Amino acid sequence: MIENKMARIALLLMVAVLLCAGVQAAVAEDALTIARSSAVNFGTDPTISNTISPENCGYQLHHQYTHFSPMIGMDNTGNLIPWMAESYDISDDYRTITFHLRKGITFADGTPFNASVAKFNFERIINYGYTDAFGPNGTSSRLNMFIYFDKAEVINEYTLKIYFTKGWLAIAFDFARSPICGCFISPLDVVPVWDTKGVLMPEKKYNGLGPYYVDENESIPKEKVVLRLRPSWRDDLNFHEPKMDKIVLIHIADPQTSLMAMEKGEIDYIDRSNNPPVDSLIRLKGNSKITILASPDTQIYYIATAYWRAPFNGTEGILLRKAINYALDREKMVKGAFFGYATPATDTMYLSPQRADVPDCCYRGYDFDIEKAKQLFAEAGWSDTDGDDILDKNGKPLKLDLLTTSRASLIWMKDLALIIQSQMKEVGIDVEIRTLDASGFVEASKMGDYDMRLSYDQPKSNPTTEQLTYFLSGGILSTHYANENGTLERNAMNVRYALDEEDREQNLCQICDVLFEEAGVIPLVHPMTYAIISSRVRGFEIRPEFYEHIEECWIG
Repeated sequence: MIENKMARIALLLMVAVLLCAGVQAAVAEDALTIARSSAVNFGTDPTISNTISPENCGYQLHHQYTHFSPMIGMDNTGNLIPWMAESYDISDDYRTITFHLRKGITFADGTPFNASVAKFNFERIINYGYTDAFGPNGTSSRLNMFIYFDKAEVINEYTLKIYFTKGWLAIAFDFARSPICGCFISPLDVVPVWDTKGVLMPEKKYNGLGPYYVDENESIPKEKVVLRLRPSWRDDLNFHEPKMDKIVLIHIADPQTSLMAMEKGEIDYIDRSNNPPVDSLIRLKGNSKITILASPDTQIYYIATAYWRAPFNGTEGILLRKAINYALDREKMVKGAFFGYATPATDTMYLSPQRADVPDCCYRGYDFDIEKAKQLFAEAGWSDTDGDDILDKNGKPLKLDLLTTSRASLIWMKDLALIIQSQMKEVGIDVEIRTLDASGFVEASKMGDYDMRLSYDQPKSNPTTEQLTYFLSGGILSTHYANENGTLERNAMNVRYALDEEDREQNLCQICDVLFEEAGVIPLVHPMTYAIISSRVRGFEIRPEFYEHIEECWIG
C-alpha cells in the first residue's frame, strides 16, 4: 500500500513538472502584436498586382515577414546595406547592376535560391506582375526600373546582371527601397513551372524567403494575421536572425483607437503608417510601459505660394517672400505645433541636411529677423498707411488665404496654420485659413486656387531626384515654384538624368541658389519621424521605410 501511495505521489509530481514546463514554455514565447490601419489579409501572391488577379494576388503587410528579402536594403540612417546580395556592382553608365548572391539561401521548403530564381522573379514582377502599376503607363506611379528594364542575365549560379535601356544615379537606391522587387517565390511553385505568368499553387502561398508563415487556424481575414516563426536561411547563415516567436497583425483603422489599445497593453507597437497625431505623444510621456522613439528625417513642411500672380510675382514678389521668411519664428512652430518633435527649417530652402547625397551649398536658409522683414516689406512697397495694423500698397491691404486640408494624416496642418496666421498678423499680414477635404485640397492645388498653401516633401526613403519632381512643371500651376528664365526646371531635369556625380552636384547647387535667392518656397520645419512601442520590447530601430525588421527585436 505504501508503495502504491509513493507511486501515486511520484506520478503527481511528474504531472506537476510537465504542467510547469508547459506554462514556462508558453510564458517563454516571445510574441508581439502590431496595430495596422489597413485591413489585413493573407494568402496572396506578392509578385503580381491585385489588379491583374484581385482574388489571389497583391502585396500584403504579412509578406514583409513571409517573403520580403531584398537584394540590398537600408539601415536606420538610410545607408544601403547588403542583404541577399553580398555585394553589387554598377556600370559607369548606370545602365547595369550586378548582384553577387550569398550562398546558402533557401526557401522555407528547402529549395535553393540562386541567380536563375532571382532572374525568374525580376522578369515576372517587372515584365508582367506590376507593369500595370509601375510601367510606362503605370496607374500608380512610374518607376525607372520598370520603365527602362531590358533583360536579366545569369552570369553564374550566384551572379545576376540586370540591364536597363537608360541609366540613373539612384539605381541601387531604388532596388533597396522597393518592397515589390524584394519579394520572391520559387519558380517550382507556379503552374506551369518556371513560367513567369504561371499561377502560384495555393499550398505554396507561404513558401517565401522570410522567417515566418501565416497560421491560418488563428488568423481572421480582414481582422488579424498571426505569423509564426519557422526555420530559415537567416538562422543558418547567422544573418539578422529573427527573435520573435510570434507576430500578430491587427486591423485598427483609427489611430486614436490604436493608442488606447496601446495604453491598455493590448498591442505592443503601432505601425508607423498608423501613427496617432504628434499631440498624442504628450500624454504618453509619463507612461513607463510605453516608449516613444524619435529620429530626425529628411521631410520638410513648407509654404508654396502663387508665385505667378500678385502679390508674389515679379521682383516685388521675391522681396515679399523673403520678408515672410524672416518674419516667421520657426522655433515657436516646433514647440507649439509639434511639441518638440521637429526642428526649425532655417538650414535649407528645400533639401534636408539629413540627406547624405545633398551638397553643403544647399544648407542655407532664413533666420527669424523681424527688423529685416520690415525692411523687405518696405522695399516691396508694403506699409501701414491707414493705421489699421495691416500692410497695404496702392490702397489694397495685404490679405492672403492659406490653403490646408482636413485629411486625417495631415492633421499637423491645423495647428501649424494657426501659428502662421498669428505670426503673420504681428507683421501686418491678414491671413485667412481655408481648409478643404482631401479631394478639394488636391483640386485647388492643381488649379492654383490659393495665395499660399501648406505642403511637404517625402521622407528619406525617396531619392533626391524624386524630391525635385515638384519643380518639373507640366504647366505653371503643377509646380511649387518656377523662376522666370526656367533655369530651376532645367537644373532639376539635369539632376534627374545625371550620370556624373560632379554634374549632379553642380545642378543641385544651382537649384538651391535659385530657391534661396528668390525665396522660391517658405520652409517651416523638419518633422521628426517617431515610433510608439511597448517598453518591454528591446532592440527596435526606426528605419527609413516602414520595414523596421521588428522580428529582430526581443522581449526584455
